[in-house]
Amino acid sequence: MITGKVNKKLREATDFFASELFTPQMKRHIEVRIRQRDLGTWHGFVSIDDYNVLNQPRSFVIELHKNDSEEEKMKTLAHELVHVRQYARNELNDEMNTWKGRKVDSDAIDYDDQPWEVEANKLGNEIYELYTNKT
Repeated sequence: MITGKVNKKLREATDFFASELFTPQMKRHIEVRIRQRDLGTWHGFVSIDDYNVLNQPRSFVIELHKNDSEEEKMKTLAHELVHVRQYARNELNDEMNTWKGRKVDSDAIDYDDQPWEVEANKLGNEIYELYTNKT
């Protein structure tokens, strides 16, 4: 379930991205709240808000920079929803030091070269392009 104050176009884009990234079962069990505020130089980020009884992340908050253009917000949503999927599938842990079961020293890797960022950039861009070509 996606909640938060977003306009109709951002809501439609978010629903499309979620349908591309999440299985129907994931969509039933994951909650994503979207907030918009001043994030300085960041376009957005996701954080884990809560876990289920099996200690799996299932509730998330995506923060978007309130002054970004609608296009930039959609790109950021696509990217951050990839991270939601990574967390929900236990591919990435909340300390960002384990990727798909392997330890990763994220401090020793440039931000854009961290494997979860590489995937989020690639997949986020792909689903954003799918959405813009569809509308």
